[in-house]
Amino acid sequence: MPKLVPVTVTNIATHISQRPAYMTLVINGQKYSTARKQTPFILKALSEGAAAHGRVTMTTNRVSLADEYGHVFQTLAPLASVITTVKVGLMRSKVHEIGPARRIKSRYTLMIDLVTPSATYQLLNTALNGLPALVAWAQDYHLTLVDPLNLAGHDLTQLTEPVFEAMTSGTPYFAWCQTIGAR
Repeated sequence: MPKLVPVTVTNIATHISQRPAYMTLVINGQKYSTARKQTPFILKALSEGAAAHGRVTMTTNRVSLADEYGHVFQTLAPLASVITTVKVGLMRSKVHEIGPARRIKSRYTLMIDLVTPSATYQLLNTALNGLPALVAWAQDYHLTLVDPLNLAGHDLTQLTEPVFEAMTSGTPYFAWCQTIGAR
């Protein structure tokens, strides 16, 4: 049985500190996202892109978190006293492919926690190619990076099921997850 992961599907600004939200990452002008502008009903029914996506913009002077409508609800300085930890992890879930065969495939999602003294912002992003930029950004600002799976040492764009299982064996990340909407 998969581990249920409630995710924020609406009102990201209010709920992101209680449960994760899908967020497009923009790091030094480069966008990392798999969000669709419009999600057709059939894809929502297949749990493919049904949740709203916010945006995290990381620049030289600030980190801006915006909700699903593009309204900035939090701005942080990229300082170790403001962002105490950047934690990265990885989860896998099953999605159904469209077509007559109805195959099931694995979807891998980056789990990113931006920890501040007052809140932890829980971000999800399925664009695995954004991890190197995120790690470089955190290192540039001397932020504490917690990477229990050593994701920074792997090419996640070539991730396969056996590689994922070898990386996560014996950790909480090994379990199959299923995202479910929660407000």
